[in-house]
Amino acid sequence: MSSHEDRSQGAMGLRGRDLIAHLVDVDCGRLESLSWPLGNRITAEAEADRLFRFAHQRSPRTVTAFEVTDYTCALRLRTPVGREKFYGIATADIATRPARDDWIRTD
Repeated sequence: MSSHEDRSQGAMGLRGRDLIAHLVDVDCGRLESLSWPLGNRITAEAEADRLFRFAHQRSPRTVTAFEVTDYTCALRLRTPVGREKFYGIATADIATRPARDDWIRTD
């Protein structure tokens, strides 16, 4: 039995925090999960500067990094169905190139 979900996650089947950590090459402990209202407020409503965006090559899944302060950024994971999850991370800890071959930087 096949699943579209498996294809969109890639061969490793990572999701959420684990996917973000692997994608930007950090330990999961360095990521802070943010509520959707907080993540939306500090990115979209505050019109935060976009640092970069990663796109999955086989699905509409994206990860976008926003500058929140001089030292922190917020990462927004948008799923294929349009759900958004937000994570906070120190800017110094984040890789600006995807660590996985099935993701590309789009800007």
